[in-house]
Amino acid sequence: MSYPFGIHADISNEDYHAAKVIEGLPAVSSSFVKAWYKTTPYHATADLPPKKSTAYDFGTAVHGWTLEGVLPIKGTEKRMGKAWQDAVAEAKLLNTVALNIADYEKVEQCVEALYNNQHIKLLLEHKKRVCEASVFVKHEGLCLKARPDLYIQSKGIIADIKTTQSANPYEFEQRTMDKFGYTIQAAFYWKVMQLAQLPMKRFLFINVEKEPPFATSIVEVGEKLIEYGTTVVDNVLAEIQVAEKQQDYSTGWPPVHVANDLPGWIT
Repeated sequence: MSYPFGIHADISNEDYHAAKVIEGLPAVSSSFVKAWYKTTPYHATADLPPKKSTAYDFGTAVHGWTLEGVLPIKGTEKRMGKAWQDAVAEAKLLNTVALNIADYEKVEQCVEALYNNQHIKLLLEHKKRVCEASVFVKHEGLCLKARPDLYIQSKGIIADIKTTQSANPYEFEQRTMDKFGYTIQAAFYWKVMQLAQLPMKRFLFINVEKEPPFATSIVEVGEKLIEYGTTVVDNVLAEIQVAEKQQDYSTGWPPVHVANDLPGWIT
């Protein structure tokens, strides 16, 4: 499967993630860069199916409902039995997810909370917004790909929706962004949009809590973090290029590691 370089609004999420080679070049996403940086080339290139979980389905449901008006399927109280399996089957046919009743109601409240925040509502209802567009660009023997949740080209704004335990912007900045590699994601997207010659001025995380009271916030990634993230991204891309030439995606670990350092809690 291959697509011309540029921005595309008609590619499904499944086809986007399935695209491993574009125009004969290996496709690299922000998730791949984060995995390479936080683990090893061996782990990053392992062709493993995505880990599905109730948290994954919850986030998918919030995204689909908020950005595309795609509702999840309301299943049963518990995730078991024939009625639940029927809900899962229906969700698969409709390209959405099935949720138990409790999570369905929480997702509904998340979406309501997002639209109740007037600053977020302006972004979600902007008449020139484009949701879930796929962008492919050529970069030094690689194809970089990105799929912003929401892009307003006239403003040069990307907004990415995150379901989170805490929408506190200070906690999000100090802990969540580093823990989940969100700085790397923002910098990677910024780079892709610039290479595609698309306006890029602001990257925003739209956050909503998964539990009552479903607080919301907007966190803009500042210039210093974009610069730091770009350095990480550029270093990883250089490593990927070398690995591609040498066809070496090993862990980089020694054949035998001698454990001789005392743990910090002992010293």
